[in-house]
Formats: sequence, C-alpha cells, structure tokens
Amino acid sequence: MSDDSSRRRFLQLTSSAALVGLAGCSGASGEDDSMEDDSMVTDTMTEEDMDDESMENESMDDESTDEEMMDASPTTFTVRIANVAPTDFYASDGSTGGQIWITAGAYAVHSETNPVFTAEESASLGLEALAEAGPPTGFEMEDGLVTELQNTDSVAHAGAYTPEDTVEDPNDPTGEVPGAPPIAPDGAFEFEIEAEPGQRLALASMFVPSNDVFFAPGESSIPLFDMDDAPVEGDVTESIALWDAGTELNQQPGLGPDQAPAQDSPDQGADEDGVVRRLADVDDGYDYPDASDALELTLTPQ
Repeated sequence: MSDDSSRRRFLQLTSSAALVGLAGCSGASGEDDSMEDDSMVTDTMTEEDMDDESMENESMDDESTDEEMMDASPTTFTVRIANVAPTDFYASDGSTGGQIWITAGAYAVHSETNPVFTAEESASLGLEALAEAGPPTGFEMEDGLVTELQNTDSVAHAGAYTPEDTVEDPNDPTGEVPGAPPIAPDGAFEFEIEAEPGQRLALASMFVPSNDVFFAPGESSIPLFDMDDAPVEGDVTESIALWDAGTELNQQPGLGPDQAPAQDSPDQGADEDGVVRRLADVDDGYDYPDASDALELTLTPQ
C-alpha cells in the first residue's frame, strides 16, 4: 500500500464613571454684596477644586484599574509541534513507507498534575482511542480525550489541534497543506492557547506506526511561566516523552497488522489490560526513536 493511500485511509478511519454631587452655598441674610460676592467666589473655587480633585482621583482609579486588567490578562502562546524524524527510520516496505507520523491530538491548559494520564494507572477510554487510532475525539459513540479533559476540574480549557492546524507537510504524499492526518517528517502543527501564571500545558499525539504509543509530557506537564511569572519561550521538547498506553499488545512498528495505519478498524488488536508507562520501561524488543528525535515542541508567547 502506498504512503498516499495509507494516509488517506488513516484519515477515513480516524475522522469562544464616577458621578460627584456638590451643594452650592448662599450668603446669610443681611450681609452686604461684597461678602456675598466673596462667598460666591469661595464657593465656586471650592466646587472647582473639588471637581479637579475628583477628576484626578478618578483618573488615578482608571489607571489603576487598567493596570490591574493588564496584569490579569492571559498570555497567548503559539504552540508548534514539528515532526523532525528521518523519512527512513523504519523499513520502506512498512505501512508508513519507513516514515514516523505524528497525529493530530488533544491539549489542556491546567493548574495541577498532567490530566491526560497518571503513570502506572490504566489509560482512560479517550486516551486509549488516541493512542490506538489517533483521534482526540474518541471511539464511535464514546467520549474522546478532549471531552474528558474539558470535564476535569483542574483544566482551565482544553481542545484539539487538528489537520487544519497543519502549517507544513512537505513529505505528505498527497502534496497538500494541510495534509492528511497525521503530519509526516518535516510537517508541523501550530495552534494557540491562552494561559495565566501558574498554569501548564499538557498534550498528547499518537506515534505512528504503533499499536498504542503516544507523545506526551510527564506528570509535571509543560511549564508555561518561569519562577518570576514570565512566559516561557523557545524549545521545550525536553518535557516530551514516548509513552505506552498499555491498552493493546505491541507489534513490530510498521509491520503489525493491528496497528495504525494498517488496521481495518480503530479498536483492532488484542487487549493488553496494562497501565500507562514510559516506553523506555517497556521491553517489547522493538526499535523506537527518542521522543526528541521525532518531535520538536516550541512555545512563542505573543
């Protein structure tokens, strides 16, 4: 099967003033005009002075409010996920023609530990769907990982980066941008998130070809701000690792009949009934790259 038809087939399988009142004073009965005039002048000056002071205070209040609003405004980040794998990591007769692909995925901006999974515990159904078949929206008639994340208390907001977020994909056999999901070597996703100091970024994408391997950060996720609450900028790939979802038995990458993109259905393959572990701790006898040799993740605050 050609790379072109494999990726098209993969696509088929995985388818939001202050108002101040002043009272005037009048002269006492029987006082002369001079005294009355002086009183009126004094009253007028007093009113003007009070108006000036009120306007000055209001201006200071407005400036303070503006500063507070600026301080409270979230920072927008551009997240870039690039496929930096070689085009011939696996044998050319494999299901991907030797390439490593990175699927569209799910992300969450959150304030506690990684909400996508907990190491040494079973994967959620949404993570299982993503790790085995790629879609962040889940198996048919089931909630996907995005929905699970949106229903997590520690998550400020969650969503998916999709094929429409593909900004480069020169090794896409279809020759299109956005290309067929997932991105091939030298392809890249870009999407935007908003976050406030104290929040972090979690995400997950399937590693193709595999049965249930995925890219994701560990328990601490990806810091978006430093110790001084300044936005993080640049390469944060070191936060990413390859993980085994523990939901399906592994087969030789690129040659396994029950793995994407060779499988005939998204939930094909023998259940493993395992737990999420770092792929480096899984001794299945097969070859995989280091995460940083396949994926590059950068943050650009706006």
